[in-house]
Amino acid sequence: MSRLLPAVALAVAACHHGPPPDFVPDPALLDQIREIRMTVTPTACPGETFGATYSALLNDGSAVPFESRYSKKHPPRLHVVFLDRTSNEATPLQNGSWTAERDPLVSLRGGFRLNVALKYKPSITTTASVEPQYNCMNHAFDFEGYTGGDGPDVTVRLGIVRSPYFERLLVASIQVGDAPPFYTVADVNAIPPRDWLVIETRGGEGYRGDAGRRGDTGAAGTPCSDGGPGSDGGPGGVGGTGGRGGHITIIAPSEEPFLAGLVDARTPGGRGGDGGPGGDGGRGGKGGAAIASDSTHRGCNAGRNGSSGRDGTSGRRGRTGQPGPHAQSITVAGREVFGASIPPALAELLDPARRQP
Repeated sequence: MSRLLPAVALAVAACHHGPPPDFVPDPALLDQIREIRMTVTPTACPGETFGATYSALLNDGSAVPFESRYSKKHPPRLHVVFLDRTSNEATPLQNGSWTAERDPLVSLRGGFRLNVALKYKPSITTTASVEPQYNCMNHAFDFEGYTGGDGPDVTVRLGIVRSPYFERLLVASIQVGDAPPFYTVADVNAIPPRDWLVIETRGGEGYRGDAGRRGDTGAAGTPCSDGGPGSDGGPGGVGGTGGRGGHITIIAPSEEPFLAGLVDARTPGGRGGDGGPGGDGGRGGKGGAAIASDSTHRGCNAGRNGSSGRDGTSGRRGRTGQPGPHAQSITVAGREVFGASIPPALAELLDPARRQP
C-alpha cells in the first residue's frame, strides 16, 4: 500500500497547481511594468487550441515572463492570472492558451484577434492577430432519418469569395431540413477538383420486429401423473424495412457551375430493423400430487413436472430501404447562392459595400 502514496500525492498536487485567490503581483514590480508583449502561433484552424506566451517589459529594459504554472514554494513573479484576456474569435484558457472559435465565418475577415490587458494597470494592453487556416475543417457529413423514416433533405450552397487571407476561398453552406445552416470553408487551391465535400443522407433504421409469443404453460398433472409439456415460444417478427434515402439539392453560382462537382452526394437507404426476439418457451405443467397408501388403496409418488417448451427463433432482419433520388443541381446568380438570410461576415465578403467599419 505504501507504494501507492507517492502517486496519490502527485495526483492531488496536480489538481491544485493554480495560484490561490489572494495571489497578487508585487507592487514594486507592478510599478516598473511599462509594456506587455504577447507571442502567438502564427496560424490556427477553427476549433483548434493554440499557444501563446506573455512577458512584461520593465522600465530598465528587462523582461519578466508571465508563468502558466504555480509553485507554492517558489511562486512566480508574474502569472497569467494577472492578465485580462478577451477575444470575439477565440476563448482564453487557464494555462494561457486559446481555443479558436469553431465557426469558420467568424475568422474570415480578421482572423483570430486577441486582446490582453494587465488587470492591475488596465491602461497597459497589447493585441495580436492569428491568421486563419482551414485545412483542418471537416468536409464529410453524415445524416440519418428517424427510425423508420426517410433520410432528411439536405441543401448545399457553394460559392467562392475573396478574403484578406485567401484569393479564392470556397464557402459551403449545409442546411439539414429546416435547421439553420452551418458552414465549412476551404482554400480552393488546396482541394481536389471533384467529390471533395461528402454529403450522405441515409434513411432511418427500420423498426425492430415484434417479440414472439410466449409458449403456454403445460397442464398440471392429475394425482400421481406427470405435468404436461409447455408449448414452444413463437418466432420473433421480421424487422421493419429501412427508410428511404433523403434528397440532396446543390446550389452553385451560374458563373462557376463546376462547383457542383465538388459534392459527392450519397443517399443510401436505411438499414433494416433487427428481427424481434423469439418468445420464451412455456413452462412445463406441475406434476400431480402423491397419494398415501391405506388399507384399501395402494399409494403413488407425486408426478414429475412437465418439460418446458423450446424458445422461439429470432425474427429476420428487415430489408434495406430504397436509395433516395439522385442529387438535384441548380445554378443561380452568384449573389443569390446563399439566399436572403446571410451571416454578416459572409455578406461583407460577397458585397464589400455592406462591410461594417
